[in-house]
Amino acid sequence: MALQSVLPSTLSQSAAIDSHGAEWRDWVFTNVRAGCDHADMAERMVAAGWTAQMAAQAIAFAAETDEHPGALCARPELPVIGVSDIKGQSVAVTMRLAAPAIAVCENVFSAQECEQLIGYARTRGLRASTVVDETDGRAVAHPERSSTGVMLTRAETDLVARIEGRLAALTSWPVENCEGLQILHYAPGQEYRPHFDAFPLGKAGDVHRAKGGQRVNTILVYLRSPERGGGTVFPNLGLTLRPQQGAAIMFHNVDAAGKRANEALHGGEAVQAGEKIVLTYWQREGPFV
Repeated sequence: MALQSVLPSTLSQSAAIDSHGAEWRDWVFTNVRAGCDHADMAERMVAAGWTAQMAAQAIAFAAETDEHPGALCARPELPVIGVSDIKGQSVAVTMRLAAPAIAVCENVFSAQECEQLIGYARTRGLRASTVVDETDGRAVAHPERSSTGVMLTRAETDLVARIEGRLAALTSWPVENCEGLQILHYAPGQEYRPHFDAFPLGKAGDVHRAKGGQRVNTILVYLRSPERGGGTVFPNLGLTLRPQQGAAIMFHNVDAAGKRANEALHGGEAVQAGEKIVLTYWQREGPFV
């Protein structure tokens, strides 16, 4: 009888800790192992959308089991709601999801910095954008991506170095672990259909991971917002964002185990009027070479 009474509770606790995805599972285990106050944890979880019962069951499960994975994938820290001084720039975080990890930050770049980056990209020359071929890892043209763009090298100019340092500080991630800045231009009708930034498994992904590991985080800064259209869409979340000039969207591309996160599927909707110019900054697991 005692065994029968325990089993339903254990099963419900196991289901509870998985109910809000891998990011929250990792958060609960990590905070329980760190000795955090369970009541405070439950309060935070309920504020984020958990029911009180599910939060209590998830915390109880983490406290009683040894299932927590031993090796977690390190990822950049996304900033929390509020205003912070980041390398002299007053950055305001106006939206933050815990699971999946997504943040929207205003005033990451000044209007002057945005225009300077646009001007510099045009002097460097914009070329048709490519995608990673998932069979062999080559960069190839594809109809799903119709923008033009340019890839910069790290610290290519003083402005580029300053921007890279600010983005690294905003996410507490080394500049050495990041690719160069990429600037993309979308004219009316151009788009980037939903895709993953994390590299695929197998040979195609191995080619790119050899240069610094997986792309664990993406930062997307709007240097110029279109008049209509051009939003950044997360189809698996039913979420569309279209920040104004100087604002950034950032999100984890992988879960706590380092696997592609389904929630990170994203795309750029077709521009309907005006032009969309964005800067993309990919952060890797290790030093990018």
